[in-house]
Amino acid sequence: MKSLTISSSALLLASFAFAQTPKISDKQSMIDAMDRSAIPQAGSVKSASGSDSDVSSSDTGAQRPLSLSESGISGSFGYDSKLAYKKNPLGAPGELDQQADLVWENAFYGTAKLGVYELDSSVMTPYVGAKWSLTDFMYEDSNAVGITDLGIFNHATTSAYLLLLFQHESGWSFRGGLIYANDRSTENDTEDYMEFYPSIGATKAYSLAENAVAVFDASFGSHYGNVEDADGTGSEHTDDELDHIDATLGYSVIYSFDSYTITPGYSISYRKYDNGFNEGRKDLFHNLSIKLDYPISESFELTLFSDYSIRKSSGLDSANESFGILYDFEKFDLGAGVGLVASF
Repeated sequence: MKSLTISSSALLLASFAFAQTPKISDKQSMIDAMDRSAIPQAGSVKSASGSDSDVSSSDTGAQRPLSLSESGISGSFGYDSKLAYKKNPLGAPGELDQQADLVWENAFYGTAKLGVYELDSSVMTPYVGAKWSLTDFMYEDSNAVGITDLGIFNHATTSAYLLLLFQHESGWSFRGGLIYANDRSTENDTEDYMEFYPSIGATKAYSLAENAVAVFDASFGSHYGNVEDADGTGSEHTDDELDHIDATLGYSVIYSFDSYTITPGYSISYRKYDNGFNEGRKDLFHNLSIKLDYPISESFELTLFSDYSIRKSSGLDSANESFGILYDFEKFDLGAGVGLVASF
């Protein structure tokens, strides 16, 4: 199933507000806990047994678009719906169990392959795509410590991308791309965050066994965004303080069976911030995930998924306090989804 996962990133984690209008730091905490570094898949890889296994970007930022062998212009559009139980969905520091919610995500997307162009030792394929998604926090707990209804953080994300994929004769795939993403609050009709993300990457897939394909991926990119200034006319916070570079390594294995595939994976990402309150901040982001894809028909698929993430931050803020106090977190997701896709 061809899906566009452009997940997200941002700043300053303060204590949860008891009022139903969130502080800007709460919004930034949620944005910062997400990942926008994943470029969507640009194809599929076949296992040794010959069955197709989609190799798509995970929510961890492991970018793994692989080559398509077909020539000419083609495309697809689709709809995804996912329901997940999420522990610490805002990415707040502290205990994993401090807050949990049921989160419903719906997305409409389209992808187009704009031909295949032969080069000396590789084939170049340009892709364009766009996605609109809606995230709804569904659970309200009047006894919760902090924010009792995370529905105030409901938001819509609009994204678009351009990708150039180079399939080298050595079996490696190289890419360069640009993503635009925009988050908008559905409760307040305000823009919470926007960014441009240029990146490059390389992918190698190889057979481990008759029904297993391993995928290695490496990527580097830079986030240029705009977020509401946390202290207005003050000098400590700036609207570009979420800008950062990231370098990611990912490894996954696709196990293909008669009617389903199972994909465990791990990624590690290094991130460096240099602006505003975040000057001197460095993060290590680990993600461990597993996904089961069960095609019900050629255009309809059921997915079960789970992932566990840890972020560790280093560096000192302007008050000489460790960034780890504000940004270190654990997150856990467990959910299911369905997808519809049509190709042309």
